[in-house]
Amino acid sequence: MATRIDGTEIEHSEAVDAWAEVAYEELKRVARTYNRVIRYTDLRDVVQETTGISTRMLMQHWIGNVLEIAARKAADAEEPPLTSLCVRTDGTIGGGYDRAPKFAHASAEKDIESRAAGDRLLCYRTYATDMPVGGGTVTLTPEVQIRRREAEDLSWLHELIQSGTLSVGDRVPFHDHLEVARLFGRDYKGHQRATIRLDDFTEIWFPKMYPNDDWDNSLSSDGKTIVMRHVDDGRYRNVLETEPIRHYVITFGQMKPSSGGRYYDFLGVFEGAPHLSDSTRWVYQRVSDTVRFDGDGDFSFDPIRSQPLQDDQTAETADSDPRLVARYQEELEAGRYAVEDEVGVSKVRGSSQQVFAKAVKDNYQWECAVTGIRTKAFLVASHIVPWAADTEIRLDPSNGICLSTFVDRAFDSGYLTITPEGRTAVRWDKVTDDPILRSELSRIDDIELAKPTSCPPDPAKLLRRQQLGY
Repeated sequence: MATRIDGTEIEHSEAVDAWAEVAYEELKRVARTYNRVIRYTDLRDVVQETTGISTRMLMQHWIGNVLEIAARKAADAEEPPLTSLCVRTDGTIGGGYDRAPKFAHASAEKDIESRAAGDRLLCYRTYATDMPVGGGTVTLTPEVQIRRREAEDLSWLHELIQSGTLSVGDRVPFHDHLEVARLFGRDYKGHQRATIRLDDFTEIWFPKMYPNDDWDNSLSSDGKTIVMRHVDDGRYRNVLETEPIRHYVITFGQMKPSSGGRYYDFLGVFEGAPHLSDSTRWVYQRVSDTVRFDGDGDFSFDPIRSQPLQDDQTAETADSDPRLVARYQEELEAGRYAVEDEVGVSKVRGSSQQVFAKAVKDNYQWECAVTGIRTKAFLVASHIVPWAADTEIRLDPSNGICLSTFVDRAFDSGYLTITPEGRTAVRWDKVTDDPILRSELSRIDDIELAKPTSCPPDPAKLLRRQQLGY
């Protein structure tokens, strides 16, 4: 038996059917991003949280049945093998994939990992919104790639240098700093430092993207923001106070799978965001998902700053599309709050913000929750968990507060926080020798938010914003 969120029991077979429906949709969502996969454990959490149905039965005793039902649904609809997108924690394909119903045009490779990779490419070509020019290539997971390379064989690296370009979606894993350095014409015998300086403005950065003794680094769910914090007792706890934030960092994050060796994954080119950073955290925003190199020292990238589209004030004046507005309004009214990034991002951002802003401002009767300002030109619907941090709650009214433009700017830039209890708190450590700013911020410090008519700010989202470093 399985259990609903209200404590009532449900037959296991009914639970599996409910989980399979969610799994089918989740796998299609995963396929929208080129070379993305999902772990069994993550899929387990998604199906249980979405349905509100849980079980104490070990995952391996039921997840295979869920995937087989989802595979059958895909096969009946003549869709590619979605179950190829679900992998173990070590990056390998599970046994259920081989038993699942097959798509007529599925890969015929004898090697199961290559066959699954071929099927994943079919999924991406059907659903992905970010396919590279040429339609993409068959790609093993990074963990499998690392294990299959011969220790002394660097032919893959020579081929990569010959191609002259690396994109986030390529999912090429690197074993160490030395392999990365060779892309940029650096031939080291050993290297352990966290950065390699390329010029006065650009460094290669190797942040650890897992818990460690010195740094607490986090990557947003869309991969576009890195927040870097020091551990209180770490060796480098004074760096954020004494060093300037880096300008551009070509970032290769060190990944630590639950099984298998560590590896470095290209996360993109990031730019330091001083207006979002302070002595406790540095914030980096991705400005390019591709870097070019020649192996002899020349490199380039084309920075595209997406921050204006993340900014709620800017988004409320961004271009919108009436068809998208109508679609997002229907989604919001149905309680579905996800907004995926699509081609024509400005129209998506502007359209979704229009729907979100009306809902939030209506909840607050078009009045700033902190100052009471009611003039419409000075009001903005401010996201609690920032737009860039979570695609699933972008339309959620409980993730928004109606603020005046000054309060929103203080909130967005980290000068003002709002506690899970719904009170403002100025971060005085960020305020330098600006007496007028200090005076204005003092007016909005320690204020209890006005209560909306519905959908009050979710305390969990306010806490999450703090945990994200905003």
